[in-house]
Amino acid sequence: MGKIKKGLGYVVAVEQYVCCALLVVMLAICFVAVVMRYAFNSPIVWSEEVILTCLIWFGFMCISIGIYRDDHIAIEGVFHKLPPSVRKALTVFRHVLLMVFCMFMTYYGWKIFKINLQKRLPATHWSQGLQYFPMVFSGVLMTVYSIVNLIETLIPYKKEETVE
Repeated sequence: MGKIKKGLGYVVAVEQYVCCALLVVMLAICFVAVVMRYAFNSPIVWSEEVILTCLIWFGFMCISIGIYRDDHIAIEGVFHKLPPSVRKALTVFRHVLLMVFCMFMTYYGWKIFKINLQKRLPATHWSQGLQYFPMVFSGVLMTVYSIVNLIETLIPYKKEETVE
């Protein structure tokens, strides 16, 4: 499990770099678009489409990173007062539920992606599928991350201790 987790860690690192790049791109385009619109009275017609597309990719990739880290918001006040066996059962249930949801999201995201693949965005003329593919891409990653988290919950992974 250690090698799998390490390999997925590299995937998450790439996702984080891509998210940082998307933030910079969105900020730069938004800044230039506002300056062009208000200072020069010459708006950039494609700016909103590009920013929206970047935002969709950014959002779905951030969700998958959160699932990898098992770091999404939760109400833990009552959870930590439960017996350990109940907490483990609820954690397993949460991971299974999340995994099933991610599988459905991937499946139906693929269907929506195929429907919109031939349609074009009005300003950039990019395929509308570009705005729906993050559901598929991140859905696959989220499913994998959920499975790994489920396995780690069922079979706790212990790192080898090194002697110094």
